[in-house]
Amino acid sequence: MLCPVNRHLVVEIVVEQKKESGILVPEDYKQDMSAYSLVTLLKSGANSEFRSGTKLVVPTHMIEELEIFGEKHYIVLENHVVGVFDN
Repeated sequence: MLCPVNRHLVVEIVVEQKKESGILVPEDYKQDMSAYSLVTLLKSGANSEFRSGTKLVVPTHMIEELEIFGEKHYIVLENHVVGVFDN
């Protein structure tokens, strides 16, 4: 697993489950992205105030995708967290 440093957080994007509508769309179609995304924190640095498993709200455009040895990781800076989602 990627170990973040310099106030980065390793996150997993929470994907909203949608019902199948039965409408066919082209394979290359991309749905409009929301300005903010809900993510689950997988790993944080030693000095982070956030703990693994916490659901965070971050600007979608600030989520960076890294591919290392064919494995995708998503990171975001701790400064870009705008809120904690509490069920």
